[in-house]
Amino acid sequence: MNKKEFDIIKKGVSDWNIYRDTTILVTGATGRLGRYIVETLVDVDLSYNLNLRVVCLARNSQKAKLVFDGLTEFPNVIFLYQDINTTIEYNGNVDFIFHTAGPAAPIDFKVSSVDTLWAHVNGTHNVLEFAISHKTRKVFYVSTVETYGTWTENRNIREEDMGFLQNLNARACYPEAKRLCETMFFCYKTKYDLDFCGVKLCHTLGPGILLDDGRAFAEFIDCALKGKDIILHSDGSAMRTYTYTADAINAFFIIMEKGKSGCLYNVAANENLISIRDLAKLIASYSPNKGVKVVISDKANDMPYLPFKLAIMDTTKVRELGWKPQTDLVHLFQWTMSSFL
Repeated sequence: MNKKEFDIIKKGVSDWNIYRDTTILVTGATGRLGRYIVETLVDVDLSYNLNLRVVCLARNSQKAKLVFDGLTEFPNVIFLYQDINTTIEYNGNVDFIFHTAGPAAPIDFKVSSVDTLWAHVNGTHNVLEFAISHKTRKVFYVSTVETYGTWTENRNIREEDMGFLQNLNARACYPEAKRLCETMFFCYKTKYDLDFCGVKLCHTLGPGILLDDGRAFAEFIDCALKGKDIILHSDGSAMRTYTYTADAINAFFIIMEKGKSGCLYNVAANENLISIRDLAKLIASYSPNKGVKVVISDKANDMPYLPFKLAIMDTTKVRELGWKPQTDLVHLFQWTMSSFL
């Protein structure tokens, strides 16, 4: 990350001292969200001399070295290389956990729905059991807007709302697993008094996204960078919000510090609301090749895009904690695309 992103992440976080002399576990450490969390913790440790230890759970040592470069050699950064489906092997207490592990790309839902399902369910079960046995003070969980299902009312959806979700299809492996994981957290809070909080994220992107993971915006960016026309397989009228990764991570740390126990907060930059069609046009305009066009096609596409109308989330609660997105649509996509150039 660069200074600009660190500045975004740190804004509004008033007490980094809650992490002083603590051990923090980050699952999915080499993923986009996990990487930002790890790098931020190392940065604030150096800035405020917090004497914290960061335990990074990741599957692949080669990827960790590629993602973190020299960070794997830091004495206060420990890497555990294992699958989240297996019991977490770490001796010693862990004060805080940021649980981000689990497949979240549409391409995963298409080619490995079973693995996607169990990575979330087994992984979260392992994290919860680990938290209880290692006397963890607080766990942070990353969930998704997709758990709300289809939303039909003419208002933004609040944390206590719920829409219809068709479970009898393979793509439901992701939202149904995340719904179950949320329930699991509440069960552990009820039985063991486990302190947890977390987020429900909508479309979040920034440097480090994968361009071949099946997300529509990633596909648009990939086409624009290659000078290819962007093909829409709908009229593009569906509305979406887009949040810069650093803004989302900023919300994570604000919620971890100030959030109410047992609450999952909606996090989305509602200021960055745009239709799929207009988004495609915006991304096409940033192409190095100025000839990129947006084309609407009536041909079927086998990518597992969202089969329902996605809720626009009410973000009142997280804004009351002091969070506000700092990155607008123009800079969000400019900075993301420039990271590939």
